[in-house]
Amino acid sequence: MIKQTDDFKVDNPGPDGHPDAVDWSVLDDLKVLQKPGKPDLRIKLMTVFLTSMPALMDTIKSSVTARDAPALMDAAHAMKSSSLSLGAMVFGNTCAELEKLGSAKTLDDAPALLSRAENEFTAVCSAFSDDLEQNR
Repeated sequence: MIKQTDDFKVDNPGPDGHPDAVDWSVLDDLKVLQKPGKPDLRIKLMTVFLTSMPALMDTIKSSVTARDAPALMDAAHAMKSSSLSLGAMVFGNTCAELEKLGSAKTLDDAPALLSRAENEFTAVCSAFSDDLEQNR
């Protein structure tokens, strides 16, 4: 079970100078899936996130702009799942809120929520990038 937290504050940087956007214990818990002699699963998952999620974030942005509720719901659902599974709890929860707006077809609050999501996404990407740089 993935634990969820709302402790994230964009204006409260963590010790490395970035917001505490990632619950690193979630990624650490994935070590049980690591196969001996194989590339580090944690690094692979962060790399996949950094390369594939920007396109989904673009879909969320364009969906909000176009007021395309079904596309927003689908993209936000995919980002929510990926984010929560990698410990990006606050961003994942924001994606869940966007998904609900898309599902309900009530997009009036979507632009403000999108702005928050963009900030959180940037923080998650920075945290993953910094971690990958430190582990190379």
